[in-house]
Amino acid sequence: MPAQNIIKSYLYQQYQDDLDLQAFVDAFNNLTQQYADWCNTINLPIYSTLSGLMLDWIGAGYYGFPRPSIGIASGAVYNIATYDVDTFGLATSEFVAASDDIYKRILTWKLYRGDGFSMDINWLKKRLKRFLIGVNGTTPIIDNTYEISVKVSKTNTINIVVNYPADAASVTLLIECMNSGFLDMPLQYTTVIVSA
Repeated sequence: MPAQNIIKSYLYQQYQDDLDLQAFVDAFNNLTQQYADWCNTINLPIYSTLSGLMLDWIGAGYYGFPRPSIGIASGAVYNIATYDVDTFGLATSEFVAASDDIYKRILTWKLYRGDGFSMDINWLKKRLKRFLIGVNGTTPIIDNTYEISVKVSKTNTINIVVNYPADAASVTLLIECMNSGFLDMPLQYTTVIVSA
């Protein structure tokens, strides 16, 4: 919990008889205490309650991760020309800023420390499930991870299969964020994620 009171500034001994300087120091201490009280009441570090520009400010300035832009391919048509002669595929892609919900889920992925610091299969499955069901970056209690399968191959590939038909949009979002590199994974592994 943050400190409720500031450490007050004071005048040096030789200036304590000057009433104007003492009034200035008292006003400074009062204003500083008001700033401290404001910071303690707005709960800036709790990003799951913020939105819009305030969320951008805290995500980038406080946690060091700005809002990502997600690429969306529209009108993709593949195999329209012969290989090595013309373009192999034709699509227009546009980038949109991640919504507040997606941004908060990504921040929770990066910042949640409740599972510990050692990555193992159970840690990864809980993190994946938390991303799927943690709307607006919340951290629900996870008692099972039956719908997520994780298998590590001998070639340092993590194969993830997600079977979560209750919310197919969240699964698509998870795959998109994982493939875009927004969700941190161990560097020595290649991650392949698919939906069942």
